[in-house]
Amino acid sequence: MSPRMDLPLLLAITVFFWLVAQAWTLLVFWAEEGATRPSAPVAPRPGPIRKDKKP
Repeated sequence: MSPRMDLPLLLAITVFFWLVAQAWTLLVFWAEEGATRPSAPVAPRPGPIRKDKKP
């Protein structure tokens, strides 16, 4: 390879690995947040409102 060809190849490899590192970081943050976040208690869903009931 000539020296002129080395620079674009090195830049392409650098950009590729930078993108992979960014994607990996986002994946790790997403996985850690899902694993360490306490789950909120789920409130029971209210049933349908019936207007024919008398108090």
